[in-house]
Amino acid sequence: MKHPSVEKLALYDGGELSWLDHLILRRHVTGCAQCQAEVEMFRGAAVAVREETEEIPAGVQWDRLAAEMRANIRVGIAASDAISAYGKPNDAGPVQGMPWRMAVLTFGLVLMVTVGYWLNAVKKSEQIAAMRPPDPVVAEASERGVGMSDGSKELVLQSPKTNVRAAIVTVSTVGSAGARYVDEDTGQITVNNVYVE
Repeated sequence: MKHPSVEKLALYDGGELSWLDHLILRRHVTGCAQCQAEVEMFRGAAVAVREETEEIPAGVQWDRLAAEMRANIRVGIAASDAISAYGKPNDAGPVQGMPWRMAVLTFGLVLMVTVGYWLNAVKKSEQIAAMRPPDPVVAEASERGVGMSDGSKELVLQSPKTNVRAAIVTVSTVGSAGARYVDEDTGQITVNNVYVE
């Protein structure tokens, strides 16, 4: 069991502690014979001092002197606590939360890294898209007509509306497609050809 310091016991006996410290020390002193003996010693010393002070001249300002002594005792206790705490690890325990400045700094750093990563990824995808060769152009013949397409754009020479079927459709492997349409009423021939280079 840890006993209170001699200074705290002296302040307890003199009624100079805060109400919380007084309650804590009273609980300890009532259950500890060693601390009770020290408090009784302080009480005896106080009685002896009172007896001696009756013989001191009347011109002394006792209230001012008592206030100075209390202040000196408190300064001594604070200095003693500071010296005894110097060099010891902090027993405050783990940090319960992050200070708000640290949280703002961490959020800003994470935001900067995220934006930088995203901008870099967009730039790389644009570079990859620029390096990719264009889609091949394909020549094709269908019922709609003949045309060419590169996957995203398309050019179609449509068949005449009067004749849905072409008389001759040709597709070559060198990149051309053609269709010849014959008008059944007039006998006119329409030729559509597309070439891919």
